[in-house]
Amino acid sequence: MNRLIVAGLILFPFIGLFLAFPAAFSWDEAFGNTVLYVIILGLVNVWLGIGTAWWLMFTESRWKTAVEWFTFLPLFIPVLASMFGMYIALAPLGLVGTHIGVGLVLLVTTLPYSIRLAYNAMYVIGRPLLEQTLTLGPWSRFGFVLFPLLKETIRTIVLFSTVIVLSQFVLVQLMGAGLIPTVTTRLYQFYAGNDVSLALQNTWVLILVPVLLYVGLGGLCGIWIRLAKGRLQ
Repeated sequence: MNRLIVAGLILFPFIGLFLAFPAAFSWDEAFGNTVLYVIILGLVNVWLGIGTAWWLMFTESRWKTAVEWFTFLPLFIPVLASMFGMYIALAPLGLVGTHIGVGLVLLVTTLPYSIRLAYNAMYVIGRPLLEQTLTLGPWSRFGFVLFPLLKETIRTIVLFSTVIVLSQFVLVQLMGAGLIPTVTTRLYQFYAGNDVSLALQNTWVLILVPVLLYVGLGGLCGIWIRLAKGRLQ
């Protein structure tokens, strides 16, 4: 019974969507911007998240505690507070209303979670095991050791950053000054204008992008691991 209740609560928001599927999808600037942000931020979050977590795991610097504290500080501060701080900092540089400004805000929002996910995964694997890879070069270490060990963590980082990017309306609207359209900003406009057809299309985009990304990452991870095993044999 409990399982049915949980399944019902999970599926309840999608009932209306399952009953109405858009006839077609159109590629426009908003969709292109969304896909661009998802791909770039996913890659950057994996790169910086794993790199920072590795440094925190192995550094002997006396600044480790301070860096760790400042790195995870955004996890305790409301997003709007940090967003207004970045707005004040980026406005004089002319980055408000630009793709760079929007990208920086989204990166600052997602990166602390990526670092925490990567650090926790490395902590579970254990420092003694990871220390054995220090003799390898950076690319070999990542491709043949860290990537297979952190495969699920990498997928989680990419999907987590993707979901945050797709769910942010206020950040994109404010930092983009209304000049950078995304699927999310268009979605609010279509719902406000009672354009059900276009709203439904953009809603399904929000669902399909993470699903396709999850499936695609699973396939790519499997292919790479098989290639890595072949090279090591």
